[in-house]
Amino acid sequence: MADFENITFEKLPEAVSQLIKDVTFIKNHILNESAQTVVQTNIPSENELLTVGDVCKKLQLSKGGVYNLTHGRKIPFFKRGGRIYFDAHELNEWIRSDRRKTIKELQEEAYLSTRNNNNFSK
Repeated sequence: MADFENITFEKLPEAVSQLIKDVTFIKNHILNESAQTVVQTNIPSENELLTVGDVCKKLQLSKGGVYNLTHGRKIPFFKRGGRIYFDAHELNEWIRSDRRKTIKELQEEAYLSTRNNNNFSK
């Protein structure tokens, strides 16, 4: 880094160029650090156990709502020492298990069903 204590008019373009490079470097460093932090804190590993609080955040439910799901045995969970835990992989599978078909998928399914029924009736 150049010494900018005594910037003259002639050195001004060089000083501005160096400042732009420095700001860009700092900005990229901050963005990379914050991206790594988000990745480390928000993506649970497949084997990670989640707490009720974690599940509340993930499902955007209150604690009471999560407890109601466990009480009704509607969500997979573990209970150990009076505490409730959830397997991250099982929770993701549970979320995906009740997928609704799109209108296009339903139309294609109906078309194939009609086509197959017409083939059998001949």
